[in-house]
Amino acid sequence: MATLEDLEDLERTQDDNNESKDTDGDASMADADQGIDPEILNASTQDVINRKRLLDNELRVMKLEYQRLTHEKTSMNSKIKDNQDKIENNR
Repeated sequence: MATLEDLEDLERTQDDNNESKDTDGDASMADADQGIDPEILNASTQDVINRKRLLDNELRVMKLEYQRLTHEKTSMNSKIKDNQDKIENNR
């Protein structure tokens, strides 16, 4: 397991490598902005926060739905296995 000093050295090395590659800080920021929807870039801070909350809520609902479906699948597989065993016993 890495020590805290090792991790800090690794971060410093990575930062040094990134700084040597980026001579112009604006160019790296422009590259980062290319993947962002222009609607987000032009939205107010409150709009972005609201959109983030909506996405977080939707993600939470989807996780719960995934857990429910996984549980239902497990119970159905168990019932199928039981029924297959019953069919085998009746032959």
